[in-house]
Amino acid sequence: MDNTESRKRPASEMNDKDENSNKRPHIPERRETTIFGIKPVDDIVQYVADFIATHCDQENVEIEGKLGLLIDKQTRRRINMNAVTETVIGGGLEGRVRFESNMPLAQHKHFNEMLNALVTKSNARGYRGERIHYKHTYETDRFYHPSNNARTKWRVTTNQQTGQLVENGIIEKIRVADLNIHAPTQPLDYRISINLEIPRPKPTGNPIFERNKDRVSYKHGGIHFDLTQVKGAADKDPDVRHELELEIMDPAQLARERSKMARGEPSHYLDTIESFVNNIRILSRKALKIPYNT
Repeated sequence: MDNTESRKRPASEMNDKDENSNKRPHIPERRETTIFGIKPVDDIVQYVADFIATHCDQENVEIEGKLGLLIDKQTRRRINMNAVTETVIGGGLEGRVRFESNMPLAQHKHFNEMLNALVTKSNARGYRGERIHYKHTYETDRFYHPSNNARTKWRVTTNQQTGQLVENGIIEKIRVADLNIHAPTQPLDYRISINLEIPRPKPTGNPIFERNKDRVSYKHGGIHFDLTQVKGAADKDPDVRHELELEIMDPAQLARERSKMARGEPSHYLDTIESFVNNIRILSRKALKIPYNT
């Protein structure tokens, strides 16, 4: 019998082996995002950022996002692209779809209750995050054709309670560009819109039509969240519309951040766009799955 095989190993040798077997790779508490130490920008966020970048330096620019449904004009139903993830609608399909921002009252109420709950939470004692500011307004828009020019439309907005003009209350709104994004796995799609709101003097003559707005606004993270119920004149447009829009509060600051990024300087431009898009996404995901009247 070979005594070398049956000989017991020294305790020190056994302990060394046991210690080595119990060792595990060191896992840091927070791993780096990638081997390169950077986080790639989400494709949709990057596309939206590039889209907004071409317009955000214009004077009197408005940058807003709307939630709704992209409707196929032929079927009059929500589009079906056989897409399985969020996707930007390309130029070849733009003519086939329309964006419907009018939502059912139940959806509007759902968002209202959800956002009100967030206001209550953010204003509770001991809350450490950014507080959400809330405002409820009642306004009337009156539209005019200045100098009887049917191609031009000016909007005059007054406070229903005081009758006074609101801030920037007389404007000409010019549509610049839209970007439609389909979210097939979520209840709602969304649209990013660029408009110009050009200040105008008080028009003369009679308005061509008017509408009344009951709006609840929430302000957080440099973004306005506006839930609006819109009623036309009872004798001309009795229908009621319900909409949810998000608007970047300071486009001029956004343009400055965009310029910093272009110069290779530290910038919050992409962070701002990512926050804007992600707020829209989360609202879409939290929406009720109910049919719209299209």
